[in-house]
Amino acid sequence: PPEIENCFMAVHALHLVEMGMLQGQNWNLEELAADCAADGVYEFLLDASPQPFKGGVGTPVNPIAVK
Repeated sequence: PPEIENCFMAVHALHLVEMGMLQGQNWNLEELAADCAADGVYEFLLDASPQPFKGGVGTPVNPIAVK
C-alpha cells in the first residue's frame, strides 16, 4: 500500500516530484528483443532523452539502444 495517504500512484509522485526522476512508459521493445535474441547480446545502453520543454507534463523522445 502507498505510504502517502490520499495520493493516487504514490510511486509516480515520489519519482517525479520528490526525486526529479523521469519515467518512460508504453515502450515498443519487440524489435530490440528480436535483435537481442538473434545475436545473443542482451546488454545495451538505452537512451531516451526528453525534450527540454518548460512547464510540460510530457514530451516525445527519440530512444536509441546502443549495444
